[in-house]
Amino acid sequence: MPRFSFRRWSLLALLALACPRAATATITPDAEKVVARYVSETGGAAAFAAERSLYTHAKVSGFGFSGWIETWSERPDRHFARTELGPFKLSEGAEGGKAWRTDPTTGKVVPLADRDLLESRVSTWFELERWAEPDQGGGSVTLSSRERDSTGAYTVLSVKAPDSGDLKPRRLWFSDATGLLARIETARDHQWMSTTLDGWRQMAGRRRATISETGISGMPANRLRSEADSMAANASTAGVAFTAPELAPAAGLRWLGVNGFVSLPFEYSARHVWLRASVNGAEPRDFLFDTGATLTVLDSTYAASIGVKTEGFMQAQGAGAAGSASFAKLASLTVKNAAGEGVEMTDVKVGVLSVAPAFAPVFWRSMAGVLGYDFISRFVLTVDYDKGVIELNDPGMFRYKGTEPPVPMVMNGVVPGVTASFGPGTEGVFRVDVGSSSSVDVHAPFAAAHALEDSLREARDVAGTGFGGQFVTRLGRLRTMTLGPYSWNDAMVTISRATEGAFASEEFAGNIGNRVLERFRMTLDYDGRRIWFEPGKRYPARDVFTRSGLMLARVDGRLEALSVLPGSPADRAGLREGDEVLVVDGRPASGWTLAQFDALLEQGADGRKVKFEVNRDGRRHKHTLTLRELMR
Repeated sequence: MPRFSFRRWSLLALLALACPRAATATITPDAEKVVARYVSETGGAAAFAAERSLYTHAKVSGFGFSGWIETWSERPDRHFARTELGPFKLSEGAEGGKAWRTDPTTGKVVPLADRDLLESRVSTWFELERWAEPDQGGGSVTLSSRERDSTGAYTVLSVKAPDSGDLKPRRLWFSDATGLLARIETARDHQWMSTTLDGWRQMAGRRRATISETGISGMPANRLRSEADSMAANASTAGVAFTAPELAPAAGLRWLGVNGFVSLPFEYSARHVWLRASVNGAEPRDFLFDTGATLTVLDSTYAASIGVKTEGFMQAQGAGAAGSASFAKLASLTVKNAAGEGVEMTDVKVGVLSVAPAFAPVFWRSMAGVLGYDFISRFVLTVDYDKGVIELNDPGMFRYKGTEPPVPMVMNGVVPGVTASFGPGTEGVFRVDVGSSSSVDVHAPFAAAHALEDSLREARDVAGTGFGGQFVTRLGRLRTMTLGPYSWNDAMVTISRATEGAFASEEFAGNIGNRVLERFRMTLDYDGRRIWFEPGKRYPARDVFTRSGLMLARVDGRLEALSVLPGSPADRAGLREGDEVLVVDGRPASGWTLAQFDALLEQGADGRKVKFEVNRDGRRHKHTLTLRELMR
């Protein structure tokens, strides 16, 4: 499902105090000349050494909005920024190896950990331009390449911050004509973020870039431009919130009929979790509950039907690829049970995307939207697949009452992850994705690094649907899978071959979906960074693939064969993609529900015969399908 990210956008850098060269300094002689020229062109070594802190205020525009950002930086590792861009407000800070940020949709203060913390610390190091210190701030600087484009010739340095783990070095482009820094390229997962610097002039005692424009490869709509209008060097930083303010719950949440706990029934259909939610007091509609969605989303057609006005624009990334999105602010979003108990969120900022056209045919229902991170992370929540309920708990009141040990939750961005493996040497961090009907979707980089496709048994290509379009993966079985203290044999996995989109991600090894998660009663504690997995009635079951090889879609009231897997029972029975299904086992197709078809075609007994009558090219055909397990 859609991925959104509000991350730090560097505006200007603070030049840190010079200090004696350390024995650990790593810079090649050719790179050292480039850095020395840059220091000279921006004011010289004395000015460089004298600067201890920098305040910057800048105008910002992007995503169809305008606003401002102000930053305070102070050597050796302090950073604070406050941004207002249209309806979004974001603050973040760093000091002494710790960092935090506020969620731009809820205002909740989030201490950073795991890869987020590493990226924040490295970003602060670059903002302070520690690579230009006499000892390179403990980092390494080498000549990468010499480049030429329509704007001129450049010398490109590869710069890596100290203790930056597996983060890739940044590429700094210096103009051969001026010696000034013209471009910074930063690897972000499988994409590159590029920041161009311009408008160099004398400000706050040094020559500085006053204009920056940042974009992401493959997503041209997502660009942010800033222009500094004031700066102050060595200004006092007293009272600046480099460290995280007192943690507080997200604003705009009201409990209905209860305080701190509610149990909400959900429908588990097509291995997806569905909750009914009301937007701005309208009739409740079906929303997909999705821990893999980093923002709550409304379908664009549904939003228009209830008068929700949109603004701004951006590109959003999903499993298949990227697509366009806009934003909206809702007066309220309410979820409650039959007794009227529930929660109401006010002043809700959401993404607006066209999601229903891709999903409605396979879900057999109108889809109003997706409940994502900004809703889910407000609670300690339990998804009880056996009982069909979601329990929402106030994090300050929650006490775990079970007996299972917690599994550490890894947070890369806003999607929870856990460590899992397929045997020795294959350990990785996998997203916990309640929005996926798969078992495990292994991302292409991780699969290639561990040669997992070579280990697949009974492998075959299968098609999937996600935001951004359809995609093809390789499905098969691996010998075993381990998740925390739990393991099972003959794990069914799909291996991505994607080169873009979420399934090409390098930050996670893959996604764990509902075919695995439904084995458990799962409790997620976002604030405590832990997950409890309590084995349920499905825990001992062996992963099962389709026994028919037929995927049915409801299109304009017609039931059609959307996909027929080659070599499957459906294929051997003579069914073809595009067939209109009229009758199944003597019952009109209109009388079947999706759950009934799933129970019959996906989980029916081996050898069971199912009779179909279909319309193909205006002629009626009869076919008999014999169910059998396709992955023994």
